Amino acid sequence: MRRLILLEFVTLDGVIEGPGFDEHRDGRNGWALRLANDEIQRHNYDLFEACDTLLLGRVTYQIWAAFWPTVRDDVGFADRLNTMPKYVVSNTLTRADWSNTTILRGDLREIVTDLKAQPGGDILVNGSADLAASLLELGLIDEFRLLVFPIVLGSGKRLFRENVDTTHVRLVNTRVFGSGVVLLTYEPGPEPDENQYTTDYAWTDEQMHSLQAAQDVDRVLATVMFTDIVDSTVRAAELGDRQWRRLLDRHDELARTEVARWHGELVKTTGDGVLATFDAPTRALRCAFALRSALAGVGVDIRAGIHTGEIERRGSDVGGIGVHIASRALAEAGGREIVVTQTVRDLATGTDLTFEPLGSVGLRGIPGDWSLFSASMG
Repeated sequence: MRRLILLEFVTLDGVIEGPGFDEHRDGRNGWALRLANDEIQRHNYDLFEACDTLLLGRVTYQIWAAFWPTVRDDVGFADRLNTMPKYVVSNTLTRADWSNTTILRGDLREIVTDLKAQPGGDILVNGSADLAASLLELGLIDEFRLLVFPIVLGSGKRLFRENVDTTHVRLVNTRVFGSGVVLLTYEPGPEPDENQYTTDYAWTDEQMHSLQAAQDVDRVLATVMFTDIVDSTVRAAELGDRQWRRLLDRHDELARTEVARWHGELVKTTGDGVLATFDAPTRALRCAFALRSALAGVGVDIRAGIHTGEIERRGSDVGGIGVHIASRALAEAGGREIVVTQTVRDLATGTDLTFEPLGSVGLRGIPGDWSLFSASMG
């Protein structure tokens, strides 16, 4: 069985976007190249030479396919990339013109498992943030090689995303380069056992109560709404960075308008969606319907997840399990769907509101099963 190796250039704050001079959403690109040297380049070349297959996500493939065919370098890195077999995972690409490239479609677990079962050497994944996140979730990565650069970038796509499942790895090798870049090599590892320290430093109920009282957390009952754009990655690639940024600006403008109209509070934008709170579930629902309709008028489809429960106010932000449940409900929503918890269904009023049961599901990281419903307006 072939191994799948993930190589990532990563900042101290976990960003992997824009290590070269491809576009970064905030113009913070080229950070890896500024700290590159012959030592790092040789490591990367040796790794690409040792692996006989390159696996990429669509966005990274398009960036590399536009750049590498016309590059010439002394190390031979470009020659290696241009000639080695390449696979791009995409259900939207219609053609791949870069030499020796094959498009892979379908279920990711199946196509990668089949690729690993074929004869040959190791498979290398580089960049490809969305693909890397999916491979991590499916447990298909056999080795992590993280080149950690001594810089805090402040924005950009991160390798390990919010709410990812807990994954245990073990350190198998380290290397420090002259520029201060550190190579950390990990393999999947077992979950550590309980030990003396997990027992000695476990919190007692009394300690927890003391902390909660000291923090004086502002807890309130609220309805939380998360939204995001359907197939945002595909749309961004179709439009290009400049037009995509304009579309996001329009999305944010309409979201602010609709949330205010329904007497909600826009807590924050999330890149391709919003987080908002309301004092009543019916208002959150009507805002979601109105926002979905308004954005459809500018060619944007959204989905939403809504839950009513206790939240914690943390300055201008909100947190707590109520927020997490709404986020999980959003993850269960299909295209243009508005998914709500049973609490919202039970509390919402309005003869024009209908709720179709979706069944009970376990929401990742949330205890127990939760009944979810697809909301619509007659």
